[in-house]
Amino acid sequence: MRLIGKGAEAELREGRFITEGVVVKNRIEKKYRIKEIDVPLRKKRTKIEARLLSAAKKARVKVPLIYGLGEFEITMMRIEGKLLRDARATPLLLKLAGTYLARLHNLSIIHGDYTPANLMVDSKGELFVIDFGLGSFSKDLEDKAVDILLMKKALGDEKQYRTFLKGYETESKEFGRVMGQLTEVEKRGRYVVRAMQG
Repeated sequence: MRLIGKGAEAELREGRFITEGVVVKNRIEKKYRIKEIDVPLRKKRTKIEARLLSAAKKARVKVPLIYGLGEFEITMMRIEGKLLRDARATPLLLKLAGTYLARLHNLSIIHGDYTPANLMVDSKGELFVIDFGLGSFSKDLEDKAVDILLMKKALGDEKQYRTFLKGYETESKEFGRVMGQLTEVEKRGRYVVRAMQG
């Protein structure tokens, strides 16, 4: 299978599954970690990412379908399209990005790296959320606020951010509380922009 991407935690390869194009995400061994820590950690992160993808579907968020799950790898549908950062970020797409994030948060799903680099627009113009490698399950308002802050910083445009927020507000069950926490996080200046890990 052809290597199409490599992050700090994983490699992405494209291939075929029966008649479908697929992407296989494999969490690679870390030589600096002892095996007794590395193996269970990679297994756990792979399993959590698969659970997040499954939960996101229940939240009515478009994500890649999972075709197979191994100890360290996830085989997913390949989405033909462009990353939102490379596509035209229309108001409709930005609003939908906000709606999707609210739906995730309503089910305590934290993406962990919610930016235009992890949103994909397919050939039909449908928006998908990809790469839950830094994700987790959490009810913590701060985790939700940081997801929003990552998007705000990545967009770097007040008008686009406001459009994104409109989408978030339409479906968020705790919009006021999350935004209040976001204000606190920005005041402290202690948000953590985590590097892409997989």
